[in-house]
Amino acid sequence: MIKPASQGSSLGVAFARTPDEVPAALIAASSYGRKVLLEHCVSGRELAVSILGGEALPIVEAVPEGREFYDFAARYEIGRTEFVCPPELPAGVGERVGEIALAAWSLLGCRGFARVDMILGDDGPTVLEVNAIPGLTETSLLPQAADAAGIAFDELVETMLASAFTR
Repeated sequence: MIKPASQGSSLGVAFARTPDEVPAALIAASSYGRKVLLEHCVSGRELAVSILGGEALPIVEAVPEGREFYDFAARYEIGRTEFVCPPELPAGVGERVGEIALAAWSLLGCRGFARVDMILGDDGPTVLEVNAIPGLTETSLLPQAADAAGIAFDELVETMLASAFTR
């Protein structure tokens, strides 16, 4: 997997399945910035754990419709992704995913809120990134997780703003 280091929303992400595909993927990713990441591709279920005030909210699974992965179109075009909150996971896996998300959040010194994105593959959960400024759009995962936890959107935004003043 080849992607720009400084972009979000899966912009510029490309898969290189053979060595011959690497140069084109590098050129595509580098059009978004000078730094490019090359990562081992992990296949599995796309999970997001939003953290609010040091507490993990319900897990949201993003299931892109007819897409290889949760790309830009799947993220922002309504109807391109089915969101499952909370997803059906094997016994103990949801708890483990939440623990890993909180550990990543803490390790990176996050405060207030963030979203931890993971892939749940055959070898267990793998953290992809910690998003310190998660989206608040109609298709964003943090508001969906908050809603599942019984937190209305207005209350979510108030909590997020209040956390900025507690530093």
